[in-house]
Amino acid sequence: MMSLIRWLKVAGLQIFATVFTLLAPLSVQADDSLLYTIRAATVLPGAGHSWGFAALQPAQSHLYIARRENGLSVFDVERQVLIKTLDNSTGANAVAFAPEYNRAYVANMDGTLGIVALDRMAVQNRLKLDSGNLNNVIYDAGHQRVIVTSGRRGDHSTLYFIDARTDAPVGSRQVPAQKLDAPIVLSDGTLIVPMRDENQVAVLSGQLLEKHQYWTFEGCNKPSAVTADESRQRLFIACRGASPQLIIADLMTGKRLAALPTTRAVNSMAYDRQHDRLLIPSGPDASLTVVEHDPDGQYRTKGSVSTRLWAHNMTFDSARSQAYLLSAEFTQPEPTAEQPKPDPIFHPDTFTVTTLKTQ
Repeated sequence: MMSLIRWLKVAGLQIFATVFTLLAPLSVQADDSLLYTIRAATVLPGAGHSWGFAALQPAQSHLYIARRENGLSVFDVERQVLIKTLDNSTGANAVAFAPEYNRAYVANMDGTLGIVALDRMAVQNRLKLDSGNLNNVIYDAGHQRVIVTSGRRGDHSTLYFIDARTDAPVGSRQVPAQKLDAPIVLSDGTLIVPMRDENQVAVLSGQLLEKHQYWTFEGCNKPSAVTADESRQRLFIACRGASPQLIIADLMTGKRLAALPTTRAVNSMAYDRQHDRLLIPSGPDASLTVVEHDPDGQYRTKGSVSTRLWAHNMTFDSARSQAYLLSAEFTQPEPTAEQPKPDPIFHPDTFTVTTLKTQ
């Protein structure tokens, strides 16, 4: 009897192992084909207005979300909870970190730069820089300076420089652009910024970014977002226009290397170094497009994952292989003669942080 039982156990294990072996490739293939799945969608309280950009605090799980009229919210991406909304942070439009100085810097809609003590999550000061709104902010660690961009202007925009060691303004310079979209800073301090209305991408370098190049790319109208793979010296540009394009260019020379069709109204992008892929969210298409770099050196669109309408601003978390997209429920009024392109009306208490995780 014991021999029969042992035989049944061994036979059962062998059958289970065989079935598992046959099904395992199918399971892996199914998971891989999903690209990203929604881990969570967390609603934060607040009036229905608008929002800016978000940024993840380095080496932390704190996502700082610039919610304009609703202030600067700190969201824990691990616990999926709102930690707090900072006092004196109304008008927050974008945020950047200088962790070595225990600082976050907030570009505000009233033209002030908020200076936040990270250990206390408290706004210490609002430094007046401009008469109107500030559009974006970025930290240049190599030069230990904060670079702030002004909002839309008549025929020029302004870059403001802040010394991160003293929080003091140390200069500014004008750029011939009506509006500067979200910039990136390279490891050598070069600033690359889309100039949507001028159909150009500005490449600025030097101590006060006085050295400049303005690149244009065939088929690229209204460039609105950029990111880069410095290891391969590749620059990626999202272009809106009538036929939205993703341009891949040489990061050193600006030479156009390839182009792919992409989704509409791209406002942000991220390069995932670990998986060697590009993430491109689209608000009007409610999708996250994944472009991968193949072993043969080509860039190909792998697929698109469904997201939410108006989920156009994204923060990528390389440590957790997650993307955070911001959206809210809304009503879209019909066009009229007085308002041919009416803005959406966002619903109160529907602002949502959607977390997508790679498979």
